[in-house]
Amino acid sequence: MKINASTDVYCIIGNPVRHSFSPFIHNAAFRKLKINAVYVAFEIKNIKEAVKGIKSLGIKGASVTIPFKTEIIEYVDEISDIANLIGAVNTIINTGERLVADNTDAFGFYQSLKNYTQITERKVAIFGSGGSARAGIFSLFYYDNPCQVYLVARNTNAREKLKKEITRNFKSFGKNVENKLFSLGFEEWKKIKDEVDILVNTTPVGMTPDVSSSILTKEDMPQNKVVMDIVYNPFCTTFLKIAKEKNCKIIYGMDMLILQAAKQFELWTNKKAPISVMKKSFLKNKRSIENS
Repeated sequence: MKINASTDVYCIIGNPVRHSFSPFIHNAAFRKLKINAVYVAFEIKNIKEAVKGIKSLGIKGASVTIPFKTEIIEYVDEISDIANLIGAVNTIINTGERLVADNTDAFGFYQSLKNYTQITERKVAIFGSGGSARAGIFSLFYYDNPCQVYLVARNTNAREKLKKEITRNFKSFGKNVENKLFSLGFEEWKKIKDEVDILVNTTPVGMTPDVSSSILTKEDMPQNKVVMDIVYNPFCTTFLKIAKEKNCKIIYGMDMLILQAAKQFELWTNKKAPISVMKKSFLKNKRSIENS
């Protein structure tokens, strides 16, 4: 596709974003569907000014990443239920008159699991207490009905604060999850690990360049579970390698990355995302960067 005066512009805003694979993923989708559009990365310092820029330049849509997922809420015109519930935004749709904020991280997280396993009435352990854990837990209760979710993290204050916030936010939406959400330390995790059906690492532990690390040791990884890691670089983390050794069904971090991007693409274009093309472009460019 040649860029011309009619080319629509989409972008990712954050800091840092130079490492992002999103341009490869979205531009491949635009090319496949012959959409005259381009997706670029903008490393910004001031989110308020960036939002003004989206409006004044007529940028059609934006992905929002760290550290602006919460701060940007103050500057949009409208927010979806799921983004409002989570209190974080990763997608902006410019309708021409209004900026609409959404959260596709939650959908990507949920659908990654749902494609491989049943979630209803299952027990799920989420490792971490940051933004990704937050989106993941919200998505499980928003889109489905797990019987129990365990928030497992070393920082007691962080996990207790997140638990209270999730419980409070859902209560304001008319849903009580207080008796389904539990906060655990790692010693407590060891006592209940065999009862859990699904395990998800939402921390950056094991991400390049720290590829030898894992949130769980082989001893602490239960047998025959469904195990997902949201880290996508490296493709197969040490956490997932340990899970394989324990005969677990594994889900790669790439799945969440592609599915949240596909949902963004559909919100922006009202067209079905070419998921296989987006996945192929990610893998191709990831290998190219690794070999350079």
